[in-house]
Amino acid sequence: MIPRILITGLLIITLAGCGGKEASTDSAQTARVAVRTAPVQQGDFPRTVTVGGTLRGDRQTIIPAKVQTTVTKVPVRRGQTVRQGDLLIQLDPGGVQSQYTQAEAVFRNAEKQAKKMRALYEAGAVSETQLDGAETEFAVAQANFNAARQTIEIDAPFNGVVTDVYVRVGDEVSTGMSLVDVADISALRLILEVPNEDAVQLGKGETVSIISPVDSAQVMVGEVIGVADAADVQTRSFEVECRFTDVKPGFSPGMYVTANIETETLRGAILVPNDAIIYRSGQALVYTVAADTAALVPVTVVAAGDSMSAVSGSLQAGQKAVVLGQKNLTPGAKVREAVL
Repeated sequence: MIPRILITGLLIITLAGCGGKEASTDSAQTARVAVRTAPVQQGDFPRTVTVGGTLRGDRQTIIPAKVQTTVTKVPVRRGQTVRQGDLLIQLDPGGVQSQYTQAEAVFRNAEKQAKKMRALYEAGAVSETQLDGAETEFAVAQANFNAARQTIEIDAPFNGVVTDVYVRVGDEVSTGMSLVDVADISALRLILEVPNEDAVQLGKGETVSIISPVDSAQVMVGEVIGVADAADVQTRSFEVECRFTDVKPGFSPGMYVTANIETETLRGAILVPNDAIIYRSGQALVYTVAADTAALVPVTVVAAGDSMSAVSGSLQAGQKAVVLGQKNLTPGAKVREAVL
């Protein structure tokens, strides 16, 4: 018969051994690095040039003062819609440089004389030559008066929107001073300064898209209508002009926007989330996971988008790329996929 004390001792040793094995397994799981992965994909990817610029009206002009005088009326405000011929700014016709009063007097007198000569001609009292002379003087006086009136009555040159008003009633203005800015918003234009290395990829007709900075749900699509033949001597950049004919809400002249110009579509590109790409000493790298083991793969970023990038290298579609947890990884490390 085996003594009871010996049996008890054996049981304790056996249990202790089992407990040690379970603890060892738990420790191994805990030692694995927790990561989150996403699949490497393959598909078409647009290569784009991204650059910022300021929107303008299809036609836009800052109207300057043509005489030195005083502002007497400002019937418009910034953002107001106007039609061609609407009064924007009224200036004092009696200003020191204004010829309005004199031109008006000459015009009124020539108008009277022309009417008088017409009546006399119809009565047979004057010749046709005398009538022609009076009517010519009237036409010249009328043209001079209209020109003088345009220097003090500043009208909208086309249908559009007032984008800025630079003066108030009572302000003294001098020749050349900016009075009001008007833009035609039936279409919008965007002037971009594009670096040389990007400008060489661009041409007329290429698609350009912009997102409204006040409403990210609004996207406006237009096209490149011109690329400068030469670079700016100071910035070494090329001017690229874009036009948007289908104007969406959330876009207006003076607004700074970021434009994405699609230059080509990469067919069958290898695609990874931007969060999967890390950089070390300037080299782009992606951690992949296979058989619960991490591997570090060098890549070259061919084109970058908002959330995905096209890369070249040894990555293949279907591999798992680590998108979270890379800072704790080293090549060959054991990993476990977890919700982080």
